Amino acid sequence: MTRRPPQAPYATSDSVNDDENPGADLSTFLGCLKRIRDGEGADGMLWPDSDLPLGRQMALARVERAAIGLMTVTEMLHAAERCRLVATPERHLDEGVVEGLFFACRGLAELVCRDVRPE
Repeated sequence: MTRRPPQAPYATSDSVNDDENPGADLSTFLGCLKRIRDGEGADGMLWPDSDLPLGRQMALARVERAAIGLMTVTEMLHAAERCRLVATPERHLDEGVVEGLFFACRGLAELVCRDVRPE
């Protein structure tokens, strides 16, 4: 039977002045997830306009993240179409993948349209 080490080999010290390891809100999965749920925008920062109510700041951060996702999926669809036009059929994306990208675009666009409106 083997014994576990007292600390995992990847554990870091919890130092206030540790510039190489940001605080727990930025360097742990749950910390990052909490920041995202608290209204973090696509740039990783909370919504900059602090004059708005907190709910509106969170909605605009969701809109920004969805818009970035929409742009990314649209670029993927553009590349798939370009490939379809110039590449041989064995290099085309599967129809199911392309359809999934269209559904992703639609879902992200619906989220943007829903959250961009004032409450």
